[in-house]
Amino acid sequence: MNTTKHANFSLSFSQIRLITALISLLLSAAAYYFDDIINRDGVMYMEMVQAYFDGGLSSMATIYDWPFFAMLTAWFSQLSGLPIELSANTLNSILFVVFTDALLLISHRLLPNLRQVGIAAVLILSFYSINDYRDFVIRDIGYWAFCSLALYQLMRYQAEPKLKTAIQWQVSALVAVLFRVEGIILLFLMPFFALSSCQLKSSIRELVRLHSLNLMIGVVLAIAALSLTEWFNAFDKVSDYLTYLNTEALQLKLDERLNVMEKRILSPFSADYSALILFSGLSVMLLYKLLAGVSGYYGLIWLVALKTTTSVPAHRYRKLLWGFLAVNILILLAFLFRQYFVVTRYCAMAIVGLFLLLLPKMTQAIEAAWLNRRYRLFAFFAFLVFAGFVDALHTTNSKSYIKNTAIWAQQNLNQNSLIATDDEFIQYYFKRNNDRPIVYHPQGFKNIERFDYLIRVEKKDAKTLAQLYGVTTAEIVYELHNRRGNKATIYKIDHHADAD
Repeated sequence: MNTTKHANFSLSFSQIRLITALISLLLSAAAYYFDDIINRDGVMYMEMVQAYFDGGLSSMATIYDWPFFAMLTAWFSQLSGLPIELSANTLNSILFVVFTDALLLISHRLLPNLRQVGIAAVLILSFYSINDYRDFVIRDIGYWAFCSLALYQLMRYQAEPKLKTAIQWQVSALVAVLFRVEGIILLFLMPFFALSSCQLKSSIRELVRLHSLNLMIGVVLAIAALSLTEWFNAFDKVSDYLTYLNTEALQLKLDERLNVMEKRILSPFSADYSALILFSGLSVMLLYKLLAGVSGYYGLIWLVALKTTTSVPAHRYRKLLWGFLAVNILILLAFLFRQYFVVTRYCAMAIVGLFLLLLPKMTQAIEAAWLNRRYRLFAFFAFLVFAGFVDALHTTNSKSYIKNTAIWAQQNLNQNSLIATDDEFIQYYFKRNNDRPIVYHPQGFKNIERFDYLIRVEKKDAKTLAQLYGVTTAEIVYELHNRRGNKATIYKIDHHADAD
């Protein structure tokens, strides 16, 4: 445990943890309360929960083959009696508390006193890349929470190697794997960084200890494989990740993309450099995602801290944190060079690793500005933290018009009407808490005349029904729009044709 200086700081670490947890719960509750509409992945998870209620595990797995988060939501809904969407929101709020608390526990290991830990709590609660997902229904939050908790347990083990701590590290990492299968990479590689300073003989002994539970579970799963076929089929995502080892398929996919670049984008004189351009472009994109994830606000605090404070004393966990960052970047690179895209949400653990490496310098600078009565500098730091917090919670583009249009249609259109939509959110809110059918075709319809009503979400300059389907006599029954001019419209189709 690190040394703490309590002078002029009245809160204990337990009090800091409690206050942080309560604020995290409040932020999540506020995010869900003011949220306009469920996120796209959230629709899929809610469909999985309903499929579980209707047809069990095998039915759920037909939608997505790593269903732990949806199963957890279903069980929580059954136990609590809450609607499934509210159950998912409540569950994610709890997982956010685990996540922020794990980051706080790590901070307590990294920082020299409770005042800096208190500053870290403010930085964690205001962190853009965390708060930006508070209103999302996603499995990633559970993954982030237990990856961070696993890192903390590994830090504890590095400081004081005990079997109990080794078991806690493995349990945390295994739960993270249940949320996202790529946690397996962290589970197997992180102990090497924790033991990098040990001698070979002791390292082998400690590695066995850090993987003792994994080995036992592996043996049990191997024995149970024949009798638990349904469960193994439901969690079949592992087989998808084995395709990363298929170098022939990866090479074929790469050649296709390089061929497109050479023929459609690059000049004949640059064609030989297509691979270099592709890989460097993807790498720069990943680097941008990581730096943007830390946020310009915190990046600026760190840059100012470099100029205004002395160097931070080295701590025993530096190699472990660099290893955590490296393993997460390795996971991202494997995904990036197979799928050729990456979103910020997938980068969250790498961003957290980078944030933890920058954290001691930031907290030291903020503390020094306060203690040295450099109030202008302290106010500047406070402004940057507050600006990042507001930026994550502020939204300028309301989508409530989509939800409200679907609900209006559900409540007001004739029960015997044949209704169609090409929008995922319209079909979700129309079907929620209601057994009425709606035909959903995301790619549009070949014969729109066979429907009584069509509900569309249209951006400001979207194509008209006449341009899309040749329909010129549709009547607008109901319409809502937002300030950007995007709208959700219910069209009554005036003529019918036989179905295909």
